[in-house]
Amino acid sequence: MRKTSAILLAAALPMAVQAANTEFTYGGFIKFDAMYSQYSDGAATNAGALEVGRDFYVPAAIPTAGDSTSSTDFTARSSRFNFKTVTTLDNGEKVTGFVELDFLTTTEGDERASNSFAPRLRHAYFSYNNVLVGQTWTTFMNVGALPEMVDFFGVSEGTVFGRQSQIRYTMGNLQLALENPESTIGGARGGDEVDQSKMPDLIARYNIAAGDHSFSVAGIVRQLSDDDGAGNDDSAMGYGVNVAGVVKLGADDLKFSVTHGQVARYVGLGATAADAVIVGADIEPTDVTAAFVAYRHFWNPKLRSTVAYSMLDADYEGAGAAALIEKSQSARINLMYSPVKEVTYGVEYSNSKIEKDDNTDGTMDRLQFTAKYSF
Repeated sequence: MRKTSAILLAAALPMAVQAANTEFTYGGFIKFDAMYSQYSDGAATNAGALEVGRDFYVPAAIPTAGDSTSSTDFTARSSRFNFKTVTTLDNGEKVTGFVELDFLTTTEGDERASNSFAPRLRHAYFSYNNVLVGQTWTTFMNVGALPEMVDFFGVSEGTVFGRQSQIRYTMGNLQLALENPESTIGGARGGDEVDQSKMPDLIARYNIAAGDHSFSVAGIVRQLSDDDGAGNDDSAMGYGVNVAGVVKLGADDLKFSVTHGQVARYVGLGATAADAVIVGADIEPTDVTAAFVAYRHFWNPKLRSTVAYSMLDADYEGAGAAALIEKSQSARINLMYSPVKEVTYGVEYSNSKIEKDDNTDGTMDRLQFTAKYSF
């Protein structure tokens, strides 16, 4: 027995030494959402890839054919947990690691009995000196410019939003990144479209601070590619720019983002517009303009409201009627109350509309309540 104890102690010693040089922290929140949605043209999707439109705002999930319908949904799937480590090395330098999980967008589980949804990976990265490696927010995105919404993705069609694997180098206010490529293709040839991009997405971003205000300018160069698995393939280059920021107005703030270029995957949650369409044997990149503006007013230190408008416009070159979203817009207003810093209650009303290139359209009105405990 003593021998076994000695072996276990010896095995645990290296971990204990490592733990002595590593700070472990955890965080996250528990979030409950209740929403009532009214659709003008068809039933809400409750299966498949667009089922997530029942949990948060996804423009592509708005139906455009059928009679007016409504739905009521309660969920806690957006609750999340994260784990962070900071290790101090012998030379005094630090290595930071971060992993975060939530339960959104996964298909496992259902609402009939247990609501046992599977966790999904949001972030998994580490940084050492000026280099970050792993999965996290795309460098093309300014996270600080996201407005405070009851629906976390509330301005989804108008903002850059994405997490993906990357290698990022930061030098002062300048960030340079190589990020995972992917193309979303519309007007398919009839086969299964396969992304065969050989070049990573190249992204540069510069952050600007001006007093209490903050801004960013980002550019991207990417390869859009398509292969139907039957010998038909093509590629084209895509370019884009994003300008985003936060303007402080006393206790209030104005947040905004403007994006333009062949960057459809990077806006609208990657599900609103297609990066390119197939015209004959060629791939034609889609020109996209997306923007949002949001103003937040503090009524008092515990009570505040945000009003926001978001839009996306997509120009498909020669696509014909392929039931692709050409325009999307939404407006929302909310009231948020935090009796203590860790607890927030909120209510939000939103109106959204999409228009497709086959001359169909649809609207959604949603009233949503949330209760959130952050730890």
